[in-house]
Amino acid sequence: MNLLQKLARSESPKLKRPFRALWGYALQNSGFSERIQLKRSQYTIPFFAKSNMALTLWVDPNHVDRAEEFVYDFLKPGDTLIDVGANIGCVTAAGSLAVGETGHVYSVEPHPQTYKHLEKTIAINHCTNVTSLNIALGAEAGIVNFTDERRKDDNNCVALNAESGIRVPCMTLASLVNEHAISRIAVMKIDVEGFEMQVLRGGESILQMVDSIYIEVLEHTLQKFGSCSAAVFRLLQSHGFRCFYFKDDRSNVVAFAQHVALRDWRSELVSIPEAA
Repeated sequence: MNLLQKLARSESPKLKRPFRALWGYALQNSGFSERIQLKRSQYTIPFFAKSNMALTLWVDPNHVDRAEEFVYDFLKPGDTLIDVGANIGCVTAAGSLAVGETGHVYSVEPHPQTYKHLEKTIAINHCTNVTSLNIALGAEAGIVNFTDERRKDDNNCVALNAESGIRVPCMTLASLVNEHAISRIAVMKIDVEGFEMQVLRGGESILQMVDSIYIEVLEHTLQKFGSCSAAVFRLLQSHGFRCFYFKDDRSNVVAFAQHVALRDWRSELVSIPEAA
């Protein structure tokens, strides 16, 4: 497939509306973008000058991430959401509204600059039921190096070169749950650019407390960290979860079957305990 074909088939709103995207780039580079508030259906996001996600929302005001739709659909007042890889806070803000005053959101974002954006999103939307954490989650506690891409900031992840990047404290999911005395998790969303298996391994002891997991599963990113989609499926299934993926949209969810080729999978996987 040549470049023109890839561009034609791309679902990126920035390629579908290139002139608005260029206008957005100019606003971000000028420093004026952060004076603009991007109105979402139920909350507001500043047009952050250093955010690819904010640029996407500027280009396509109607863009809604599937994880955001899922928390709106699944969460109810009083629930608990853990948002691992929160970025600028779209899922966090949506979850905050969905769980209401009696619920709580734990929002985890490792990158320091992106974390500042997250905190601002939480503040301007008056999300008093959110605890934000500027940490990474992994298989064990310690320090990890994190990449620091300027333009593709939403692709920042644990650095493959342990000597480069930004040093970020890392803890396990189990430690986070125990430290905050969390008794039940209605939704856990994990989107950490290939580090998903390590997050799950650090939380195996608390998976029985989770009602649903919304997790990104991309073969090429998982392989960078020595894992694969099949390993993620096996781990979740070993803990009693049944795995589903979105075939077309959120109304068409299909159960995972071992014979399904990896190329037929989309990036999102939903796992729900068999007994649910």
